[in-house]
Amino acid sequence: MRHWTLSAAIGAFILSSSSGSASPVQGVVSGIYVLDEERSDNAFQAIESAIASLSNAKRPLARMRLRKSIAVNRIRISSAGSRLGIAYDAKAPIVVWLGGEPIKWKLVEGLVFDVSAKSNGDAISLTFHGDDIERTTTYRSVGQDLVEDTTIVSPLLSTPIVYKQVYNRAH
Repeated sequence: MRHWTLSAAIGAFILSSSSGSASPVQGVVSGIYVLDEERSDNAFQAIESAIASLSNAKRPLARMRLRKSIAVNRIRISSAGSRLGIAYDAKAPIVVWLGGEPIKWKLVEGLVFDVSAKSNGDAISLTFHGDDIERTTTYRSVGQDLVEDTTIVSPLLSTPIVYKQVYNRAH
């Protein structure tokens, strides 16, 4: 908890400490969002379908890595100018410049990603490049909700994993 508080404080400071609005974040509303399981695809089932064709030796490791990268029940988004901060559950926050250089982000030991972000009109896309995986997640606000569309590709998989999550704004 202490690590999370420190990381959140650092992320908040970075987001609020400079001006700069070359490409302001538009469309995605800053806030805290909680997964709406009823209106969301079952991402774990999408993973199971995608790894079904893997050998018994490769399937458990692929399942573990993919599940860790998508297990999110709560998202916090903050934006300032062209900077975006996003935190998944109690994981280390990601702070990136829209259209800027990728940053290194460590999800857990052994899962490190280069993360970049870009604005697509009213949506924001984050791309996570790992050793054997690429995940693109696009966020857009729809009323009070945050809608996330994710595509995961890997040379291990014969087809991409695609799913949609809906998050309700926390009050």
